[in-house]
Amino acid sequence: MRQCSAARCLAALLSLAALAFIAGCSSTGVKTPVAASITLSPSSLSLNEGQVLAITATAVDYSGTTVAVDFTYSSSNPALASISSAGAVCGGQFDSNSIVCSPNGDGQATITVTSGSAKASATVYVHKQVDRVVIQPVSECESMGTVLNPVANAYNTTAPGCSVSAPCDLTSTVGPFSFGSGDATVVASAAGIDPHFSSSTNSPTYVGGGTISGTKGQTCNLTDFSVGGGTGINPTFDQQTKSPTYVSGGAISGSAGQTCNLSSFNGVTGATAVVTLSDTNTITTGTRLTITSSGTGGGSTAPTSATLSNGTATCSGTATVITQLQTTVGVDPVIGATATVTLTGSNVIASGTQLNITNEGYGAVAAPTTATLSSGTATCSGTASVITTLNNTTGLEAQNPGATSLFASVAGVNSVGTPFTVCPVQSIVVHDANSSNTYFTLTGGQTQNLVADVLDSKGATIKPNLTWTSSQAGAASVTSDNATASIIGVGPGTTSVTATCITPNCNVGLPPQYSYDVVLAAVAGQSPDTVYAASTKSLTMVPIPVLTNVVGTAITLPNYPNSIVASPAGSDVYLGSASGVMQYNTTSATVTTLGFNGKVLGISADGSLLLVADPVTNSTYLYDISLGATLATAVGPATAGAQTPDNLWSMSLIGQTMVRLGYTVPVTTTNLNAIPNGIDISAQGSLTYITSNAGHSVDIRSTCDQSDLQTLTANNPTLIGHLPNGTGAVAVDAPQLDLINTTQPTGSCPTLASSSLTGYDLGAGSFNPQQLLVSSGSSRVWIVTDQTSVLTFDLTTNTPTAVPLAGGVIAYDGGLTLDGSQLYVGTIDGTVHRIDSSSLTDVQQIAPGLKDANSNAVTPDLVTVLPK
Repeated sequence: MRQCSAARCLAALLSLAALAFIAGCSSTGVKTPVAASITLSPSSLSLNEGQVLAITATAVDYSGTTVAVDFTYSSSNPALASISSAGAVCGGQFDSNSIVCSPNGDGQATITVTSGSAKASATVYVHKQVDRVVIQPVSECESMGTVLNPVANAYNTTAPGCSVSAPCDLTSTVGPFSFGSGDATVVASAAGIDPHFSSSTNSPTYVGGGTISGTKGQTCNLTDFSVGGGTGINPTFDQQTKSPTYVSGGAISGSAGQTCNLSSFNGVTGATAVVTLSDTNTITTGTRLTITSSGTGGGSTAPTSATLSNGTATCSGTATVITQLQTTVGVDPVIGATATVTLTGSNVIASGTQLNITNEGYGAVAAPTTATLSSGTATCSGTASVITTLNNTTGLEAQNPGATSLFASVAGVNSVGTPFTVCPVQSIVVHDANSSNTYFTLTGGQTQNLVADVLDSKGATIKPNLTWTSSQAGAASVTSDNATASIIGVGPGTTSVTATCITPNCNVGLPPQYSYDVVLAAVAGQSPDTVYAASTKSLTMVPIPVLTNVVGTAITLPNYPNSIVASPAGSDVYLGSASGVMQYNTTSATVTTLGFNGKVLGISADGSLLLVADPVTNSTYLYDISLGATLATAVGPATAGAQTPDNLWSMSLIGQTMVRLGYTVPVTTTNLNAIPNGIDISAQGSLTYITSNAGHSVDIRSTCDQSDLQTLTANNPTLIGHLPNGTGAVAVDAPQLDLINTTQPTGSCPTLASSSLTGYDLGAGSFNPQQLLVSSGSSRVWIVTDQTSVLTFDLTTNTPTAVPLAGGVIAYDGGLTLDGSQLYVGTIDGTVHRIDSSSLTDVQQIAPGLKDANSNAVTPDLVTVLPK
């Protein structure tokens, strides 16, 4: 045997080591990436004979990072289905240059892609040309949470022996169909984040990102999981901004139910949507856009316009839209996924920390790589990088109650949609999370958990996305998560809390379902409210804090007001005017003139919507304050109006009709039996009460469809107000008060309820009512009249009382504190009178000092109370 010296042997060993190192490195010294696994998209192909489609291969290394590697492609039957070196698949055999694809019959082949030891395969189905795809109708609704198994067929109508009247069925040869829906919030892919930790991929895990302030053991929340990168249109509807929606624009020819396509959203690349016609040649303002692609980025501000083009209708031109951006964007983000992640040190989440998936969501076709951080027990913000995988659930899943269309596609051919309904909500009952209690006494900051028992039309118990609202946010606010909610005490007063299933969050495209009952929450103490007094003849308004009853600094108004309302949320006072409706913000102490004129008839409980009547333009507007846009317009100036407790609809009286205006619904006009006087909506929202002096009646209608339920005989009813505890309403029927007792509503649309009317003489003789006020605790009613007394009625004892006004003056307009302890009315003597509810006496007269342009004292005929 030949031997070597120690030096020579060492040199040889070093040379071998160097060669081994070089073999694993590139010429630049960077390690060559190695594929641990390969993913193919699509996972199977359905090709017409001679058709060419590309297949995309993606490789990841052992850390889960996408890497660039070389791929080798092969086919189990190259004559039937061949593949080029670039991943183009031919439904037949390619020529030598992989350009011309020649068909060679029907059948199946397997395409295999390899890189090193990693391998992935996809089945190719080659078949005769698919000319038509038909999805089979679904005969009945399915409850939310049900995985759907739609069935479709593929047909050829052009091959020899096949025709439109006698199509040839290709279903058995085309492979799996792809299914989708017109509304991903109703029906979507069942896939979501896999909540189980995988030891091989360390998934789901937090990788990095975001701003964090906290200590070890605290948590951050994660939402908006998405395939990251850039910004695009948020495809899910936002409850506060009512986005995305169609506002106006474009030329349209079609019929109700047809669709227009939207594309070229300004500022966002690749975003597309469809919008449904609500009537012949009409898309109603506020109609929701169905985002079919949220875009691939480029947006820094939310798009306000898009290009209309043909869908099933004929559409062209530019549409005005309301949208918002999502913080991350990609292909089909996971809808509704949520998670928490725990801090491993002060202000630190260690890379690789496992996510606790609290809701795996739905609708995904690709695993999310980013999520939005927000406060949990720590303070967190920004975008986090994450590693996730999808669950193994396949097919479509019924996500939320509502109506949509199901579609099928194969070989690039789409079916016509077939209508499908996720079973609508049939009943909602709200109560304490741990008992059947519906009345609570809270302190400021105290929380009470609530739950809604929800049944759908099949009798299944479900937890849909309900809209929870508090009628008096100054007393208690409400936060919610689908069928659960929490009331948080804010300040003295009483509020009604309701839950509603209404489009676009629930019963999508179907009539709404209101809760059968309400929850009452009372917070003790004296309300720290502020009275605002103004005059139709003055350009000033003054605040009067109820804790001091001392007039504050006068506020200059740009226009003479004709009406006044206070936001129940306690932030703004609105004054109608023929020269521009005015908004006074208490935080900034500034007055803003809005872009329309008229008399303010009402405001929604959350302070987001104004109902305004303008006789000059012969119109009634529903105005969204946060968006600064008119959502709906009706012809004719309304004389009265009321808002539903869910803050989405308004009912107004115009002539002898009732007109509905609201989000995502067309303006609807209902003819009434007689000329109406007053209107209000029950605390639950399900019933609408309409008085008619001419008809000597109180008409009760179902809010959801405006159908007539019951007519109660009365004398001369005018003003009407609902009882916040949900037991009915009161109507002024001079010389008496009509107490309307309504049983708890039942059923779906139309909601059913039985009411009875009892009249109580107020003992004041003949009078003309000017204003009706009901205390938030449903204990007392106040009536401002043209007499020298203010009338009140104790609802606990059914006892009337006349409260004389000091000086024997007449009152014009007034407001009631949130706790119901004080009534303030402006009177002809130029002062605001304070009436105490306990003693039922006029205890103070406050001079607001309002003057006209000539410095003459004027009457405070516009008075309201802003809750705090």
